[in-house]
Amino acid sequence: MPETLSIAPPPAVAEPALIPRNTARVAISILLTVLDSWAVVTFGGTLHRVSADHTIWLPGIVLLFLSLFASLARTWYLALAVRPR
Repeated sequence: MPETLSIAPPPAVAEPALIPRNTARVAISILLTVLDSWAVVTFGGTLHRVSADHTIWLPGIVLLFLSLFASLARTWYLALAVRPR
């Protein structure tokens, strides 16, 4: 039987990251929190006044803001979750 060469790649060497992953996640979470807060403060009152007399628009705006806060909560959860390695 002829000898065959192994096709398995050599083991990967872990390179240190410039910014630790958790630090980057927290920084992104802070940035998103600031941007979301700005959007709520800037447009929340206006959207409420515009949609107050519309029976369909108001629940839509409420769902929009709820999804904004849910996505922000998920971002913070992923940033602060402790995962075993």
